[in-house]
Amino acid sequence: MKKALLVLSVVLFFFERADACVGKTLNIGALNSPEGQVLAEMLSTLINERTGTTANVKLYKNTQELYEAVRAKQLDILIENTSMAMHVLNKPFEGDARKAYEVVKADYEKEKGLVWLKPFGFVSGNGGHPSYTAAVLRDDVLNNFPALPRVIGKLGGAINDEVNSRMIKSVEAGEKPHKVARDFLKSRKLI
Repeated sequence: MKKALLVLSVVLFFFERADACVGKTLNIGALNSPEGQVLAEMLSTLINERTGTTANVKLYKNTQELYEAVRAKQLDILIENTSMAMHVLNKPFEGDARKAYEVVKADYEKEKGLVWLKPFGFVSGNGGHPSYTAAVLRDDVLNNFPALPRVIGKLGGAINDEVNSRMIKSVEAGEKPHKVARDFLKSRKLI
């Protein structure tokens, strides 16, 4: 009986790992800013260490280039904030970050085939408008990587305004974004 349970446990472990995206590659895109660099590195490190998937970071100089890469399916995940997303949707800025999140979440999925995950937690003042930032995935990526939302979801609500500001300042002071991201993940016991 104990041997049967052991075999069943081993089989279930391997099935769970197979569901966790083993052996594939994902591309994460963000704007080339200290915040974009740190968040993209954070996602990349989390995915690389918690799944069998390789996650690469690609940085873009502007929103147009970022979305062209998404349309061309060169990116699987992007880092986006609700203020910029409202602009991309040609909608007026929304003063309530939570309401803006609900609007972009619904419209991106319907119009662009992109799925917003839970915001990272901090509220930035993008252009004077309160804004949430989150990972956004192509919907076909969700089908091919079903465990991804659960893995990335560990960052949902995990970064407050103070921590975000401190990480950005560290990168601006010359610290490598990968190290800043890794230190944060270790401090939260996420890797």
